[in-house]
Amino acid sequence: MTAKELKRKLKAKGWIIKQGGRHELAIHPDKPKIQIAIHRHTGDIPTGTLNKILKDADLK
Repeated sequence: MTAKELKRKLKAKGWIIKQGGRHELAIHPDKPKIQIAIHRHTGDIPTGTLNKILKDADLK
């Protein structure tokens, strides 16, 4: 899954994507203590990183 596809899924679940330095941050209004960093590189997100992001976002 690419970063663009991941951001699309997060936005559909109510996450807000903010611009950061080298990464973008996903923040959910109902979960203010959780911030998810999303890299801006091309290509697929590594499997372990993607699984951790999906778990933190309650998408898996």
